[in-house]
Amino acid sequence: QIRHLCGLAVFENYLYTVDSDNLSILRINRYNGTDIQSLARLDNAKEIHVYQKRSQTAVRSHACEVDPYGMPGGCSHICLLSSNYKARTCRCRTGFILGSDGRSCK
Repeated sequence: QIRHLCGLAVFENYLYTVDSDNLSILRINRYNGTDIQSLARLDNAKEIHVYQKRSQTAVRSHACEVDPYGMPGGCSHICLLSSNYKARTCRCRTGFILGSDGRSCK
């Protein structure tokens, strides 16, 4: 039935793909190929990814968590996580300069 597929994602009992002929997202039963449903139409879709809470890595804490004073990572303006979720860098909004403490903006 389907001639041109772009991208493929697997989640639970279904395959999700983009049918490039009619630009629709399809859900197909992964065990028998039946139960094909068109979920939506998208212009110019080429890939598909499934994001679901159960499939995401749980992070218990990170360096930019809000502190007791309501400041993310102890930064007065902006907290940026490094590639290691335990480290962070504070930045300031436009017009402010980062203080010598590396956290407050003046």
